Amino acid sequence: MDKGKVEVRYRKEKISKGIIISAILIILYSLHGLPTVGFDIYYSRFYPLPEKVILARYIFSIALRITLIACSLGILLRKDIFRRALLLISFFTIATVYWKHPVDCFKRVLLWKIEQGILPAEALSTVDTASRISSLLCSAVDIGFALCLIYYFTRPRVKGQFQR
Repeated sequence: MDKGKVEVRYRKEKISKGIIISAILIILYSLHGLPTVGFDIYYSRFYPLPEKVILARYIFSIALRITLIACSLGILLRKDIFRRALLLISFFTIATVYWKHPVDCFKRVLLWKIEQGILPAEALSTVDTASRISSLLCSAVDIGFALCLIYYFTRPRVKGQFQR
């Protein structure tokens, strides 16, 4: 039997567990990052940016999460266009991670939690450090996840499972 025919049959019959696990993780990651709060609360986190900029960011965030969910379903169907879109989003995430997790946003949330009594007033002295660490950790998770996707979906054996 011709080697090319074996690869085509493999592509149609068997999907790797890694692709399935990746799709599930991307869906969970997307749902977790989806802005579930109303625009007013979202606006308060990113103020003093202009309202139009915050609204654009809000809409873009929702659209990006929906696109990631669509890409997850597309990679389960092993369509190469969705694999490529996923790679593009991963590179975009790495390039724009600073704007995704601004320190000021974390600071506002921590200050609000102190005002509401959720965190003790003594935490006020650590707000700057905690907001920087929170931003750094969230950025590291996003970059790490994006790098893992880039690494996995550019491997020759994985690329070979996608229809062009």
